[in-house]
Amino acid sequence: MSDKTPVSRRQFLETTGLTAAAGCAAPAALAADAPAAKRRSRKYEEMLPEQFYEEFAKAPIAYWSTAPLEEHGLHNPLGTDLYQGYEVCLRAAEISGGIVFPPLPVGPAGHPSLSRSQLRSGKFKLVPPSFWTSRELCKQLYTELLEYMAELKFKVCIAFAGHWPCDFLLQEIQKELHGHVGAMQFWGGGMCSIIPDIMNDEGKKYPLCGGHGMMMETSLMLATHPDLVDLPRAKRLKDYPRDSQLKSEPQNKIDRIATANAEVGNLQLNEAARRAAKLATGMLAHG
Repeated sequence: MSDKTPVSRRQFLETTGLTAAAGCAAPAALAADAPAAKRRSRKYEEMLPEQFYEEFAKAPIAYWSTAPLEEHGLHNPLGTDLYQGYEVCLRAAEISGGIVFPPLPVGPAGHPSLSRSQLRSGKFKLVPPSFWTSRELCKQLYTELLEYMAELKFKVCIAFAGHWPCDFLLQEIQKELHGHVGAMQFWGGGMCSIIPDIMNDEGKKYPLCGGHGMMMETSLMLATHPDLVDLPRAKRLKDYPRDSQLKSEPQNKIDRIATANAEVGNLQLNEAARRAAKLATGMLAHG
């Protein structure tokens, strides 16, 4: 399979044989009392306790993602950033093994990210119905999650951001803690830090397509939840009576949203997943 041919997560797994391997991995003890679909799941919230420990014994890797709920134009859902990071974690876990925790819908606004007093000051444009939390709350919450995962004896944790300010905040935490919480190693970042070369190349390949809620980001949504995207609505942005972060964009960029497609999104998601899985297995091997 060529890296130049974007594929969906399902096609990616079927091509590499990982779906078949996952089906064979279920322990015989669970065969009688757990549906096959659940036996294959690496989602924490879908696991029975013994399934958690079975997967943990194979690969003590924790994946979790975070992003705020944020307005991404009329054509994308408010959970656009949340879905992106979670999808990378799911695809990465299919490669490396490990357990994927539910996505955390908490993230700061702005870069540098805003404090609690700044959020409440009324001086910053927050674009409702976006839902923000302060930098200090996010930093404490992210740190406590890492601490508890270390207490659960995970050897490696990949903390993945689907939102640019969360990406920088996770990098900051990693730097401050030297990539360790107790005996657990962790990596914190997001799309901007794990595939900057791919994003740069795609930006050159598709001029006027980058930016918040634009063609590139909409393509990521089409690769994960196409049923939640309504491309024709993007044309109404300039006439929409409420505020939108996309209104300041030139019309030619808004027009390019109509060219969004799942292939462009899958190219980025699959490469991000490969690199995240490589980071996780590398840390596990050299722990």
